[in-house]
Amino acid sequence: MSSLVIRGKNSNADKVWLRVSAFLSLKSPATRVTYSGILAEWCRFLRTEPGTSDAANAILSATDLHAIAYRKFLENKPGEKPRMARMAGRVSSERAVTTERSSGRGTKKDGLDATQSNATIHKKFAALRRIYRMLVSSNLGIGENPFEADRVPPPPKDAGRKRPTQMIDFDLVMEIVSMPNAETEKGRRDRALLATLFGGGLRRSEVVGLRIGDIKRTSSGTTYLYLRHTKAKRDAEQALPRWAADYIWALVQERKHQGAMDGDYLFVGFTGKGGQTITTRPMSDTGLYLLFKQYCMAAGAGAFATPHSARATAITKLLADGIPHREVQEFSRHSSIQMVEWYDKRRFSVEESPAKELSYSKKK
Repeated sequence: MSSLVIRGKNSNADKVWLRVSAFLSLKSPATRVTYSGILAEWCRFLRTEPGTSDAANAILSATDLHAIAYRKFLENKPGEKPRMARMAGRVSSERAVTTERSSGRGTKKDGLDATQSNATIHKKFAALRRIYRMLVSSNLGIGENPFEADRVPPPPKDAGRKRPTQMIDFDLVMEIVSMPNAETEKGRRDRALLATLFGGGLRRSEVVGLRIGDIKRTSSGTTYLYLRHTKAKRDAEQALPRWAADYIWALVQERKHQGAMDGDYLFVGFTGKGGQTITTRPMSDTGLYLLFKQYCMAAGAGAFATPHSARATAITKLLADGIPHREVQEFSRHSSIQMVEWYDKRRFSVEESPAKELSYSKKK
């Protein structure tokens, strides 16, 4: 466990932290960090220090009443500033926008709060629910899971979102992909990287993890990417459109000409003056994020476009072209069609709403 250190001699505590460490060891590095942080916050809410015998005992004795109090604590805890407030350049210390209601029933989170969002609280409850399920099954003396949804329902994760993923206008995609300077090594890397995001709908971690040998062709000539240990915890093969494949194969040939092998990373970082000196290190998640935003802002795609916007744009474009949801699910590698529908940004369009034709005037 990366951020929790076992301290103390209590055997029961040793078992708790041993079980937790074993549980987290099976998660991805990013998930381990997230779960460790959530569990540490839960321990401190219980007025104990993470990794100690006191914390283990507090975890074992916690009830649904503690979970309810924790939810109330999170609902008032400061969180990320909402986008609308950041755009306006103002946000108060308590709420970005006052939404007090005269009904006396309190307020609902609407995405304009300066406190933690419903999605964040929902994620924390889901993580602790999984941890407690593991502890209950380990026969450590816990009779019930205090975070079971039927006992302490978490807030609705899809209500009051502060930063919904934004789709990029279809007409801007090829403009963004063609923006890098193809006369430089870095520009050619950037062009292939943007083509991979928009053409394959990949996640950031999947892109930076690509090796040169992961770029492949079928016997009929279709280019595909071999993705290792995806979010679904399995390897996958992702086909690419021809226009994206051409940019990627050009980069593969250039990297091999530089002496790179199949096991080397495809998208490597640059350093030095002006960031023009190539390295052998893989590009970082943060580097990809900043690079993508730079090109999107230059193209006028908006200040809040992120690499995940490319994934949402690719999924939405396939659906707009009439590709069935089941086939798009194969492309996006989502666990359910419902998740594909969530990424379908056409849902937020009002252009085809029947409300435009609503009229109460008498027909002549």
